Amino acid sequence: MNSEIRKGLIYFRVSTEEQAQFGVSLDQQEKSCFDHAKRNNIEIIKAFHDDGVSAKTTKRDGLQDMMSYCKKNHKYLDCVIVYKIDRLTRNLNDYTNILIMLNKLGIRLISITEPLDNTAMGNCIGNIMASFAQFDNEVKGERVTSCMKEKILQGYWCGIAPIGYLNSRDGFNKKVIILDPEKAPLVKFIFEKFSTGLFTLEEIKQMVNKKNLRTKKGKVISNQIMSKLIRNKFYYGMMEWKGEEQKGNYEPLITEELFDKCQRLLKTGKTEEHSKDKKNGDFPLKHFAICGFCGRPLTASFSTGKSGKKFPYYRCYNAKCPSKKSIAKKKLEKEFIKYLKKITPNEDYLKYIKPIIIDVWDTKYKEINQEREKAEIRIEELKKEKAELMAMKKRGLLSDADFMEELHNTKEQILEEQIKLEETKLENFDIREAVDYVFDFIQKMSRLWEKADFESKVKIQSLIFPEKVIYQYNGFETPHLSVLFAQKKEFCNSLSPMVPPRRIELLFSG
Repeated sequence: MNSEIRKGLIYFRVSTEEQAQFGVSLDQQEKSCFDHAKRNNIEIIKAFHDDGVSAKTTKRDGLQDMMSYCKKNHKYLDCVIVYKIDRLTRNLNDYTNILIMLNKLGIRLISITEPLDNTAMGNCIGNIMASFAQFDNEVKGERVTSCMKEKILQGYWCGIAPIGYLNSRDGFNKKVIILDPEKAPLVKFIFEKFSTGLFTLEEIKQMVNKKNLRTKKGKVISNQIMSKLIRNKFYYGMMEWKGEEQKGNYEPLITEELFDKCQRLLKTGKTEEHSKDKKNGDFPLKHFAICGFCGRPLTASFSTGKSGKKFPYYRCYNAKCPSKKSIAKKKLEKEFIKYLKKITPNEDYLKYIKPIIIDVWDTKYKEINQEREKAEIRIEELKKEKAELMAMKKRGLLSDADFMEELHNTKEQILEEQIKLEETKLENFDIREAVDYVFDFIQKMSRLWEKADFESKVKIQSLIFPEKVIYQYNGFETPHLSVLFAQKKEFCNSLSPMVPPRRIELLFSG
């Protein structure tokens, strides 16, 4: 052992599988490493370990703590001692990265059961041992994949059951999938409601969240989960695995016909009836306004009078609703324009809010510039790492294969940072002029909506109202407005000076 080595660290690890099969002990590794250090006059400053954790990745608390400690205290360290290389990692690329980091810090890696040194032979042995560890991992992975494929072909699901199902065991202790008695009816409710074409996924999401449908981790149902759920073939009995489909031997929650109907609605985006309305543009508030009595979206159509003339009406389609069934199109849209005027910010409010928006813009612009600076610094660091790789290759510390792999990884990282630079690039423009333009548009909102075509009316509605409006048959209301309109309401209702809202979010490209 090199007599210059005086101070070092110890790292040891054992996985749950190894503990169960081979009785590998953390204590055994720790004792062997400490004995080795004592025999070679190495003072151990600190020991790090991971218990019951696989070495497939470097995302282990003990290993990450050890690497961080090396970076902060490398001036006082000479070596890191491990019982065996596969305690450190079972991935050749990870081993190379750790070795490069330690070499850069001037810290030597010592395996007490394998002959490692800084010679070409020592590096070769290290790479071979890491390769064998990775090979062993990959063989185990192939076995697991093969077993899973066989189970799938037999109709048994090997993964975590989706919402509405539970992982369980039968009388022979065999893993099976069963219906969740609490959640299955709610998942079926989602498909049935969406298949009517009368409700959006957003509306149904709110319904099931109120009915206390939750994910496996107890979280509320999000838009992303709704999107995945409504497209999951598992619910009608079809399992998908690695691009292949196989009929499952569990109880389907819905029929294939119901699933297909929902998929057709997802593709068209709306029901056939609604698509026709969109084409002729007669009813912009259809499905956007909600009945204040029963909470169902209003539908719309033409009624034919005794003279044969057609009259446009909005109406609540719920037969049990106590409301008036039909509202003349002209009356409803006139009341909607009246509501738009009511919520439109006045000139005094816009003058008040303008400097706040500009302040938020300037702050956000500064944050983006800081992100750009970080990316530029990271690019310079990666270029230095690239140069160090070249130097290590010249000294024979890396094989050709390892060098090419690390060089490729470094170039990829540089490219990623350069993409970040491009994504955070902002064109200079006059924010004050932009705010004035938007505010002028907002003040004319009711007139613009009245004169706009069908498509423009729908867009204006979505800009102002994040959720649908409620029609109470004597006027409109809504629990939520877009930020400028909502803040205007607070501003007008406040009897004392209002504290400037500092959380107005602006949208930036990228």
